[in-house]
Amino acid sequence: MNSSKCISRNRLNDGIIDCFYHDDEQLNMVNNTCLLERFKKHFKCIKTNQCISYQLVHDGTCHCREYGNGLCDDEVTDLHYARNHILFQVICDGFNELIPVIIDGRNETDETECEQWQCNNTYTRCDGFWNCLNGADEINCDSLGLLDCPLHHHICVSTETKRLTCLPIEKADDGQIDCLGGTDEPRLCREDHYLAADNNFYCKNDTRRPCINSGYLCDSNDECEYGDDEQICDTNRNFTIYGSVCFDNNVEMRSDVEKFFCGRFIDTKKQQIVHFSLGIDRNSSIKVTKSNRKRILPHSFSRPTNKHCHRGFDLRVSLDKDKNLTTTTCLCPPSFYGDMCQYQNQRVSLTMQYRALSDAWRTPFVLVVMLIDDSDERTIHSHEQFTYLPMRDCQIKFNSYLLYSTRPKNNSINYSVHIDVYEKFSLAYRGSWFLSLKFPFLSVHRLAVQLDIPHSVDSIKSCSDLQCAHGHCARYSNNQDGSSFCQCSQGWSGRYCTIPQTCTCSFDSLCVGISANNRSLCVCPINRFGPRCLLDNTLCELDQNTKCLHGGQCIPIDEHIVSERKFTCICSKGFSGDRCEIPDNKIIVSFHKDISLSQAMLIHFIRVIDNALPERATTFKTIPVHQNSIIIYWSHPFHLVFIELFNKSYYLAVIQRTFYPSTTIIREIKSSDRCEHITELFNKTIIKLHLLRRIKYYHVPCQRHSPKLSCFYDDVHLCLCNDHGLHRVANCFEFNHHLKSDCLGRSGCENGAQCFQDSLTCAQTSICVCPTCFYGVRCQFSTSGFGLSLDAILGYHILPHHSILHQPYAVQISAVLTVIMVIAGLINGVLTLITFRSKKLREAGCGLYLIGSSITTLLTMTLFGIKFWTLVSSQMSLTINRSFLYVQCLLIDFLLRICLSMDQWLNSCVAAERAITALKKVNFDKKKSKKFAKYVIIALLVLTISTAIHDPVHRRIFNDEDNDEKRIWCIVSYPSSFQLFNSVTHLFHFFIPFFINLISALIILKANARQRAIVRPHYTYQQLLREQFRQHNRLIIAPFILIILAFPRVILSLVSGCMKSAQDSWLFLIGYFISFIPPTFIFLVFILPSKLYKEEFLKAVKHYWKMI
Repeated sequence: MNSSKCISRNRLNDGIIDCFYHDDEQLNMVNNTCLLERFKKHFKCIKTNQCISYQLVHDGTCHCREYGNGLCDDEVTDLHYARNHILFQVICDGFNELIPVIIDGRNETDETECEQWQCNNTYTRCDGFWNCLNGADEINCDSLGLLDCPLHHHICVSTETKRLTCLPIEKADDGQIDCLGGTDEPRLCREDHYLAADNNFYCKNDTRRPCINSGYLCDSNDECEYGDDEQICDTNRNFTIYGSVCFDNNVEMRSDVEKFFCGRFIDTKKQQIVHFSLGIDRNSSIKVTKSNRKRILPHSFSRPTNKHCHRGFDLRVSLDKDKNLTTTTCLCPPSFYGDMCQYQNQRVSLTMQYRALSDAWRTPFVLVVMLIDDSDERTIHSHEQFTYLPMRDCQIKFNSYLLYSTRPKNNSINYSVHIDVYEKFSLAYRGSWFLSLKFPFLSVHRLAVQLDIPHSVDSIKSCSDLQCAHGHCARYSNNQDGSSFCQCSQGWSGRYCTIPQTCTCSFDSLCVGISANNRSLCVCPINRFGPRCLLDNTLCELDQNTKCLHGGQCIPIDEHIVSERKFTCICSKGFSGDRCEIPDNKIIVSFHKDISLSQAMLIHFIRVIDNALPERATTFKTIPVHQNSIIIYWSHPFHLVFIELFNKSYYLAVIQRTFYPSTTIIREIKSSDRCEHITELFNKTIIKLHLLRRIKYYHVPCQRHSPKLSCFYDDVHLCLCNDHGLHRVANCFEFNHHLKSDCLGRSGCENGAQCFQDSLTCAQTSICVCPTCFYGVRCQFSTSGFGLSLDAILGYHILPHHSILHQPYAVQISAVLTVIMVIAGLINGVLTLITFRSKKLREAGCGLYLIGSSITTLLTMTLFGIKFWTLVSSQMSLTINRSFLYVQCLLIDFLLRICLSMDQWLNSCVAAERAITALKKVNFDKKKSKKFAKYVIIALLVLTISTAIHDPVHRRIFNDEDNDEKRIWCIVSYPSSFQLFNSVTHLFHFFIPFFINLISALIILKANARQRAIVRPHYTYQQLLREQFRQHNRLIIAPFILIILAFPRVILSLVSGCMKSAQDSWLFLIGYFISFIPPTFIFLVFILPSKLYKEEFLKAVKHYWKMI
């Protein structure tokens, strides 16, 4: 401010004076606002509002003003966490950890209102400190074995004999000093804040300095006024010690009394943060070994100091072996060149980290990184390939140098980085990224990016804004502006795929471009390698069974990884380990009949780790409607398992203090295993208390409801009730009941489902928890609105690998109904066709409509039978031909929809023609009616097809592995633009025929009533209407019955909204079957009630009978 010198904003308030008048270190407050906060480059101290440079944060020195008790804003440590966070493990442990909190006008800490707390518990027992003031938690915990005391006695140095003795617990903390140093009266030397309490030896009757540090004992100086600190010393030693007897170099010289005092813990050594524990060996018995693989970084070559090669390695080249002639040259890294590696290459230094969605964590990818220019040739100046396996490399950063093909680079050309990604197994293209070089004037351009691999091949963004001659237009996945490029077919290259090229890659590889030196750029399949993919990679082909066991998939290690292991195994379900040699833990859980089960549940695995927060992982299981048990496979160490039903009921399923791998645990969950909410255990007064006050009552329910209560929970914790000595105590850990689970933002779930992963880092598997109205392994199935299909209603009831006789009742009853309805429908259609073989009945349009209806009936019931038995056979794993399943998925539901709509329309056309006949009487022209009917049938067919043609376009088949069952589903998913259209068309095809039938019936009644009124004038109009209704009720009631029978599916979809679970399927199943009844009633509704039709039918039967 006071000089003309300019400095960077980063150098403001960084503790270093850069300006002549110290201006850069004096910018803090303007109008009580941190002036530098708007720069986003500085850290704001909460207490003082002072701004400091981020370079000073976490540097080991407090630059913000200290709060006291060792707290500082810019040095956030474990102490900061302990002083501001309520930790169950240190509540009422005799030491004040929390900063006082004002609650209801009182200062509350973790050490107030501790009357209901069990001070002798899992965390205080034998920790070296008297957390109970009478030392109950340290009884019989003498690790030194100095004296064998009776039960409920403390080791003590007598004030009279100065020897070790045993003190009854009743004399501890009684206000009388019975032990030298006041060890039986911890209140004497314990400070409110143990952080400053280094002194734990009490000097009796010393008013000057009552407590001293044990480091002063036996140092030949009287620290206590009356020499208490020297009274414990061994006077029989015939040698001299230097300093205090408690110094480490005097360990071997101590007497038992001195060992006792020197072995006492100083309060300041108390652990600041105590983590959740089960009391005994909490670590997994598995020895987890970390892979020693690492990435080669471009700048990380280790080499001896050499003055000849500036940044490379000396290489001795033999010129003539016989004459022993050699020369020395330099092997330079990519970033340097020259005979002595003395020049830097112009280059792009690229650091990349990739992320895949949860459904692709076990899929290996090939990443092709290319430095290209913007010329029409789109020259590839340099390139690099990486193999990326998300479950292995999720935290790996790939580093690469991309060099320009010319030296120096052409400054008139714009360069950029283009990255393609392919699946390693299938070589299927997944997407591309574009990275622009914004500062072309830089000799070394550094880029660091994090890129998301697109969801699947279905999500590839196509475009049409480029004219690609031999290829297609594609959009980059990472560009919001929609920039695109031409993805060329093999054998072509260039900006618009107009340049032919000769591919020299192997026949089973991909040729993705041609480099500046006219070499093909090849992407190799899993079993090949080399620049042209001509070399066989036999590492995984030879003896694959001995490399990856139990059906694991072998993946060769990427050449950029330095590792002792040459391959990675993608293990099949149920196995883990480097070679898939470790069977997963198998947990078989059954539920008592008293427990009301939801269709799905969450299983929470808790791993307890020494001196660390518990690790939580969650998986999801659906319960088949016919079972009350589930099987869970888990490959990671765990100590606790909680099962959460969707009514927020927790059950303690497993508790084990030591993890044993590859074991089978069989457990029946009973009502007594349920974790009750605190509202069920405490009165309203305690419930309303602040957590800091309420938590101090948490031992009470474990003691009051012992042994029936195994666990309970509040909004923050999950608590166990464990036996501890003669008492039952609570043991709580923090548990987020409302944790948003999205697989760290890489969820592959659909329709807003939650995603759970099996590990916090580099997870191998994930699972989706579906919202209401959705289900399936990716929540891909919807039972909402008009999307209700037989697959959604009945699919999960069908048991794989079970015969029809061993299927649930829902499947068996559906099979019987299907057979009956198909047979009835076929008979109905055949009889109707037999009736209308008579030319007399086909003279008017009504006959054509009924012939069309009979044909749609035959088609409908045939397709319905095919649909049902295809679904049953595919879910029973009898039909595995994927092509057949795909064709039926596209066509069956589509054709069924057309046939049902056509049937309703044709029935309404019959009613409409009868109404016209009633109006025109003798003026009705049958020929015109017949001709018009032909046009109407064709128009209706075009209408129904055009309004349903979007259905097969949005259908697909999907592999689903859920509940250890492999299923193939036919699913339909409409984009938002088609959802409304789909609903409107359903309503249109239902209600328009309905209104046509209604209006036609009214016209028939009124027309006939008017006709009768002329010849019978003494009758009222209402009487005539009633008479007409009695005479022609078959014409009115029959069409309405057909409409009503087709109505349930629409009503159920509109009223219920969706089928919320597979267990709600009975109501939907009934509605679905009822909607197929109308096609089976055409003969009964239209043929038999009509005298004319019935006579023609009987004539046809007699005719066929004579032929037989």
